[in-house]
Formats: sequence, structure tokens, C-alpha cells
Amino acid sequence: MTPERYRKFRAVLEKRQPDLTVIADHIHKGRNMAAIRRTCDAMGVPRMHAVIPEGFKQKRFAGTTQGTHKWVELVKHRTLESCLEETKRQGMQLCVADLSAQSVDFREVDFTRPTAILMGAEITGPSEQARDMADIHFHVPMLGLVESLNVSVACALILAEGIRQRQGMGMLDKPAMSEAEMKRLAFEWGYPKLKRYYQWKKLPYPEIDDQGQLVD
Repeated sequence: MTPERYRKFRAVLEKRQPDLTVIADHIHKGRNMAAIRRTCDAMGVPRMHAVIPEGFKQKRFAGTTQGTHKWVELVKHRTLESCLEETKRQGMQLCVADLSAQSVDFREVDFTRPTAILMGAEITGPSEQARDMADIHFHVPMLGLVESLNVSVACALILAEGIRQRQGMGMLDKPAMSEAEMKRLAFEWGYPKLKRYYQWKKLPYPEIDDQGQLVD
């Protein structure tokens, strides 16, 4: 890893928002999953979750995510409850995209709070369980004749609003991740082969210096 590449990684990691995440609830199309994951990287979201129950058929996507899988961790869960365990530990509010009686304009949601944004299936929307467990229901207002946006497009609009709010509050001016977490990810991004070796051997990662070089 060159010093220039390490500085690029650091600049990206210092803007990451670990208390903002996306939950893909029963999303069938691999193309949509890939697009959401790409948006997460673009908007500084380091980790997304997918609820994929036993026997659930998710269509494979043969296209490319331009390496996004390297930059955004995807955590898979069999149940929504197990998915929410991590977000609850971080004190995240669960905001579900759903056009219901209590749904509010997505721009009214306070995304500066620790937030998990749940996006439901392409046709049916979020599961009843997700609707029941939501802290906030929200929607993207529509001015045309179509009733809904593609799930990945809607997610992009929502995350962009979340980052706009956070930037306005100065939340991107200093790192939200710990120094140890940023160094861990910088090592994994910069030394993918060594990452696999150390994980296979179950060894702690080596230290890297402020130029991204391995410390003997």
C-alpha cells in the first residue's frame, strides 16, 4: 500500500458514519442489493444488513459493484430480531420506509440520531414484523403517476438526506470511528491478501504506521 493510497483510505474512513446503517428486509433482486451497497459506500455508511430467512430466494446479480463489497460490510441475518440486536446495542432508532397512516415525509426524520433505515421488498414493501417494530414510518413524497420508486433509488435519496443533515450539524468534521477501527479497516483494504492470511491463522493484525506501512 502506497502512502497516497493510505491517505485516501484515511480520508474516507474519517467521514464514515458507523451509527447510520441500512437494513435490506427480504429484498429479492441481487441488482438492488448491489446498488444499495454501492450507495452506502458513496454516503459513508460502513455496514449494511440483510434479512434473508431460510429458504428465501434472492436472485443472483452477475454485474459488478465496482469493488464496493470491499468497502461496505454486509451482515446477513436469518431473522429481523437477530438483525436488530446490533442496532439496538448502538441505541439506533428503527426507521421503516412505508406508506402508512402514520408515515411522515422522510425529510422530517432526524437522521442525526443513530439510525437504522429499513427498506422492504421491491413489490410488497417491509414485512408486517418490521412495521410493528418501527420507531418511525416514513415515505418519499411522489409528484408523478408512479406509486413508488425503485428500492435502491429510494434508499439513495434517503441516505443523501441523512448525510445532508449530519453535514449541516458538523458531524462529518471529525471522525466518528475509533482510531483502532480505522486502522483495522485501512489494513484490510490495503492488504487484502494479508488480511485473509491473518484471519485464516486467527492472528491479530500487524500494526501500520501513519504512512500505511507495516510496522516490524
